[in-house]
Amino acid sequence: MNMIKILLVLISLIGIFTGVGIAILDKLNIERKGFAAPVGFGVFLTLLQLLYYPAQIFNLSFNWIIGSSFIVLIIGTLLTLKNIKKVVENLLRKDTLIVLGVFIVFIIVFSKLFIDIEFSDSPMYLNYISQNINIEQLNMFNLYSGLPGAEWDGLYLYQGYFHFASFLCWLINIPFYLLGKPGYVENIMISTWGLGMLYSLISSMFIVNIIKYFKLKNKWFEFCLLFFTLFYSNFYYWRVAFSFYGNTFRTLLATMLIFYAYRWLKEENENIKYVIPFIVGAGLACSSSYLFISFAILYCLAVYLFVIKKERTFVDMSIFVLPIAVYATVMFCRSNLYIGLAFLIVFSTYYLGRFTRPIRKLIINIEEFLFNNAKLIFFIVVPVAAILFSAYINFFKPEYLYNYSYYFQDHQKYDMVKDYTFVYSFWIDNIMNALRWIGVILVIIYAKTKEDKFIKMMILLILFVFLNPLTTTAISYLIASNVFYRTVEVLFNPFTELILLIYIYQAIQWQKLWQWIFEFILIGVVVLGHTFSWLGYEEGLYTFYFIGGKNTESLYKIEPHEFKSIKFLQEELKNHPQDDQLTIISQVNGVRTFIPEAYQIFTSRDYFYPFIRVDWVFYDISRRHYDWEEKYDDIPYERACEFIENYNVDYTLIRYWENPEFDKETDKCMDTLFDSGIVKVKRSK
Repeated sequence: MNMIKILLVLISLIGIFTGVGIAILDKLNIERKGFAAPVGFGVFLTLLQLLYYPAQIFNLSFNWIIGSSFIVLIIGTLLTLKNIKKVVENLLRKDTLIVLGVFIVFIIVFSKLFIDIEFSDSPMYLNYISQNINIEQLNMFNLYSGLPGAEWDGLYLYQGYFHFASFLCWLINIPFYLLGKPGYVENIMISTWGLGMLYSLISSMFIVNIIKYFKLKNKWFEFCLLFFTLFYSNFYYWRVAFSFYGNTFRTLLATMLIFYAYRWLKEENENIKYVIPFIVGAGLACSSSYLFISFAILYCLAVYLFVIKKERTFVDMSIFVLPIAVYATVMFCRSNLYIGLAFLIVFSTYYLGRFTRPIRKLIINIEEFLFNNAKLIFFIVVPVAAILFSAYINFFKPEYLYNYSYYFQDHQKYDMVKDYTFVYSFWIDNIMNALRWIGVILVIIYAKTKEDKFIKMMILLILFVFLNPLTTTAISYLIASNVFYRTVEVLFNPFTELILLIYIYQAIQWQKLWQWIFEFILIGVVVLGHTFSWLGYEEGLYTFYFIGGKNTESLYKIEPHEFKSIKFLQEELKNHPQDDQLTIISQVNGVRTFIPEAYQIFTSRDYFYPFIRVDWVFYDISRRHYDWEEKYDDIPYERACEFIENYNVDYTLIRYWENPEFDKETDKCMDTLFDSGIVKVKRSK
């Protein structure tokens, strides 16, 4: 029944996104060419983000999120009803069977995976969604521990995607929140399954759109591309296990940005450019990393436009970067009010006055200068400046962490990226890496059309400016921090990979043997990627998460005994005073997603970042003990009850087989209420 509620909301959202997409595309006289829902999703999320900014900036009540969300939902519903016939036609098409087929496979695979809730970013995002529901001051808490009273890292505060997720959790549970009726659906289920299935549908629709866009004559090759992109590229572990992350949508929206820039250049329909700022706005609403990824894409687009001397380039680019300007102003105002106000004055002066004669004249002069000097500036001056600045940082600021050597680390160990350098990849990935780089070479050599030359220039600029080991220190220092390597998403994503593979096919299309081998590889890596995952081989697409999923509740994504313990504590807390701060010590993962009002003194984050521990001794006493760790004999367990009392701990959830000393000592000051066989729930006496 709970899943049916989520599916009904999901179907409604897809219908609304389709209605919004049709309304926008028709208004702009843009041919739809496939599903309208991906564009509608971008427009919908951008509108939400604009309305959410006041609540995010001034920490307003969650009621603002509810009201803003209903405004956009009502507008979307009216647009859908107005275009209901077109909406039905857009959704009831042959390609919908492809999307539904992928959706079924996604559900099967996702049900088998765990989300590594202890050592991934999952608890941060899930807690963020849960704790903001019905909160008096939005974002005023620590995303991990739940300690109220202060905002957390600014990089996570202005992403409306997560606040919309909070709204969806509230919406599905309206009978519970407003009427007190039973049938409550856990936030973790709505967040993981609801948002994950939304990603599957929107991304599959978009992938079908871009492949059908090229109208390939060889239908078998088109099938191979569909099969590869839908079931390989879109089934990397994070696009399934972490499909509910804003960062997963970030990659999708970066791909959409490149595609619509490509369409704009190819079709020469000037109205297409007005879709771009909505995509940028939606990307920023999902992930702060989209700031520098969209900057990289738009930088490459701007350089190309200046090189070909396209009229109104400066004005067009100012339209594209408007969401970035708004987001940057908000971020600067938070960190430094004076810099933020300066940005606001500059942007406002330009955008409000760009039709006045003085500013128009200034724009024309700037354009002329860049038209005449674009290659010198962007291919020589900027890279050389970045190289020199990187050298300065490396030699004169040796304490800076993201130096030359950082570039060569295996970033896929700790982030949702792939390795494309052949160094850290498995043999299956390296087969595809070889094809990718062959495609890159072919595009650089043979690109002839305006739109393909843009892709060529984007590839060159990404390689020479944004992913050059001699420049990335500057990029990380000035723009991207430690995640500069995510710019590889601009180079290799479902759309650019599609173009690279088409170029390879065109190069061998008259050589049947090579064509068959090429198509066999595309089919083969999909089959092997999934098969290896289910058999437990490390070369699989999502092997680690499949193995972890064997001991996990498929609907709630935590271990069964943890789930039982948390559900018991939920029942127990019905008698806990609402106005008292609930304080817990928990060796159970995901507890705050179920009980967001709790302050969890220590979390899994304390394991990796010792400097955030509120008390080192108490941490050593009360934390979970892992099998791989060295055991210490000098931990003062006898002080356990002293710390329990000093920190006003109400409840503990203890894995007593792993930390029997803490369990034994707390018996002196706590009562055991529940024992799952692995976890004990205790309450202070």
